[in-house]
Amino acid sequence: MSLFSVRSWCRAAFAGGIGLSIVALGSGAYFLNFRLHSLVATGTITSVEVDRDGDKNLYCPHFRFEAADKKTYTGACRVWERSASEPLSVGAVVQIRYRSTDPNDAWREEQVQGYPHDAAIAGVFGLGVGFALLWYARARGIPLKAS
Repeated sequence: MSLFSVRSWCRAAFAGGIGLSIVALGSGAYFLNFRLHSLVATGTITSVEVDRDGDKNLYCPHFRFEAADKKTYTGACRVWERSASEPLSVGAVVQIRYRSTDPNDAWREEQVQGYPHDAAIAGVFGLGVGFALLWYARARGIPLKAS
């Protein structure tokens, strides 16, 4: 069996698509539950870590916000991001979503909205590539089962 066989690529694409689809479902369920059981506050960016990787930069903003209990909480950076536009700067005002039962569990609102969407697109793309390879294999008469 060759590393570059259609059978191998088809299986890999399906496995990747299924894996990313599971991640998308889990991410969507987590963030839907998070949105249903969270509150929104206005926060301020307190610092931005920058990781220079060649000609690309990754940004990791930290923030502070006041919760409904009138206490101030600091949100740690959870995900490094590559910003297509101007990255967030210290002092920028952002919307924060936090669990009412645990204000330390806080995310920037744009992250809560974006991550399930990105994972779903990756899952659909992986499954699409898998189906395209399956169609190609069937059109060429290539058996997908190991002989």
